Amino acid sequence: MSYQIVSPLTEAITSYNGIFKGMYDDNLREQFVRIRQDLAEAQFTEANILMENALSEAQEHPTDYSTLELIKSELDRYIAFRITNTDKTVRDVNWNEVNTRQLEKLSEKHWALPQSIFFLTFKIGPHNYRLIGRKLLSDLWIKNKIPEIHCSLITASMLLGMFSDQRITEKFVNVYYHPLTNEEKLKIIMDITDNKTRNVELVYPFSLLNEKTRTELFSPSEGWVVDNAFDEMLGCGEEKIREYTVKFLKTLDSQKLVLFDPACSTGIFLSTLKKAFPESFTIGQDLSKQMIEFARNRVDEVHWGNAMEPKISAGSADVVFVRFLNSEVVTSTEAEHLLECLVPTVKKGGHMVIFGHTPVLLSAANFSLIGDFDIQQCIGITDDKSGIFQYYTLQKQ
Repeated sequence: MSYQIVSPLTEAITSYNGIFKGMYDDNLREQFVRIRQDLAEAQFTEANILMENALSEAQEHPTDYSTLELIKSELDRYIAFRITNTDKTVRDVNWNEVNTRQLEKLSEKHWALPQSIFFLTFKIGPHNYRLIGRKLLSDLWIKNKIPEIHCSLITASMLLGMFSDQRITEKFVNVYYHPLTNEEKLKIIMDITDNKTRNVELVYPFSLLNEKTRTELFSPSEGWVVDNAFDEMLGCGEEKIREYTVKFLKTLDSQKLVLFDPACSTGIFLSTLKKAFPESFTIGQDLSKQMIEFARNRVDEVHWGNAMEPKISAGSADVVFVRFLNSEVVTSTEAEHLLECLVPTVKKGGHMVIFGHTPVLLSAANFSLIGDFDIQQCIGITDDKSGIFQYYTLQKQ
């Protein structure tokens, strides 16, 4: 099976510090494309050999070398941690026994991929549990469908163990955990997707920082640069979330909905909802003029502007989709302020839905402080029950 090769470097990819990865040097870029092709065809040994060769040739290109080194580490991690036999599970997880296992430690530099460490919390009976996990290379990246090495989907392979402690140093985020077996990891995801657990939430507690300034990374103030290829990549990475959103909207009392997306990107998200609910009215807004031009033919009404100044009337939207309070898009402080600005746009009985490509910078703790809103759920589940992702729905009372 062959896959379309996405561009290893587009104008929209402005930083190697985050989850977008590509090559600047022409020769290394060609090698990177071949590596990606081998990965897409599950030729991991061949991809590793090519990776080693590329690393040896990248000595004179520090930025590309750093990127290749990180991807090599991520590939090694993917091969080591991915669970290939998904038929073996345990009847129940013996949490007392797990808690006696020798502690293990995960360390991540603040400017590497700390935003890929997550807490998974849930409740079974009267007991609350907190697990530690770490994202692996996205299968969509492996298949050359998206430029982000990690995506929003969390699977059993990404779970590590029961949380014990965390420590932050000048360079590292350190988390300590009692490890889980693969069979236990599969059982946990199975129980969650079968709704056998309650109060489930995915939280990403650690922000990605710039190595020199030690400040959070965020998108350019004028928005992302976008072209046709990047437009297609963005749509592919969000497919499971769009499918889940259609299911969510079907649970509402009416299908004649006013749907507002204050950071609508190229409009693919809203256009998908419009096709599923033709009686709805879609309104998009974005601070990128290029995004707006893409969205103009996909959305009923579009506006150019920052989401801090919503272009719709207060209390006019049935559902407001907030999919940009995320790592590498805004800072944590900005995320809180943006949320405050968008709350008034939701009508009484309406919903605010929060998710994104990259980790949401806020959590249920933040949302619980909003007056007149009830948190209905914190995660979404894929149709095949293979994984979960952040998906907060809040209803205005």
